[in-house]
Amino acid sequence: MAPLDWQQLFGACVEQAYDAVVITDARIDLPGPSIIYVNPAFEAMTGYTRDEVIGRTPRILQGPQTDRATLDRMRRALESGQFFEGRAVNYRKDGTAFHMEWSVSPVRETAGAITHFVAVQRDITPQVVLENELERRASTDPLTGLYNRQRMEEFLTAELSRLRRYGGEATLLLLDIDHFKEVNDRHGHHAGDQVLRELTSLLRGRSREADVLARWGGEEFVVLAPETFAAEGEALAGKLCEAVAQHSFPVIDHLTVSMGMVVLQPGDGVTEVMRRADQALYTAKDAGRNRLEMA
Repeated sequence: MAPLDWQQLFGACVEQAYDAVVITDARIDLPGPSIIYVNPAFEAMTGYTRDEVIGRTPRILQGPQTDRATLDRMRRALESGQFFEGRAVNYRKDGTAFHMEWSVSPVRETAGAITHFVAVQRDITPQVVLENELERRASTDPLTGLYNRQRMEEFLTAELSRLRRYGGEATLLLLDIDHFKEVNDRHGHHAGDQVLRELTSLLRGRSREADVLARWGGEEFVVLAPETFAAEGEALAGKLCEAVAQHSFPVIDHLTVSMGMVVLQPGDGVTEVMRRADQALYTAKDAGRNRLEMA
């Protein structure tokens, strides 16, 4: 059998490549470049057949979650004749979204003019799902699903930075379940875990959309309320205290919480804010529990 020449070999390699390959003309202006070739891997990845996409623009793969900033970056790179690589959410023919990693290279004629673009694409959805799950596990409390202490510290740092830059106020509530040790001692840790999950659901239902909730540790929780002045924070704390006191919890029926509140100011630091919140919380406990104290 005669050996393939390099053009035949190139064509065979592209046709059998694991990654999707798309070749378009070099038109940049709307409606964008036209597809002149896709390989079988592209068909398998997107659900479109070759005949369905030839002559159409790659925009058919875009949808609501496709990042416009990434597309703008690609356009600028192609306009300047530069190589591009990035990630985006694209859509298959059946409308399902998938995460794609791709690169686009300009193809030049002998004189240097760009005649085509060739894109190599790979479905990285499983990788992104795994990355997101690992990030979720690293930033959330496994029992309650709330943010963990480390993630709350990051949110608090960002909020303090915002206050330093733009001014204003925000409030932070540190709350602790009263006599929680007795719940564990009398009913066991399983019952205690049920109480923590039930309290989490209660806090979520009574907090505002902008509020950030975290399990600080043990039976302590934090509610960060951005752009909230002292009176608003006090009202929120009162609503939460009342909701907890009136709620019927599994096994133990009723319980209460004590709270310490801090008004964040420009110039505050995370350590100082939490020290003041902790001090206010223990003042509330020393004063009889089931109450709010402000630092």
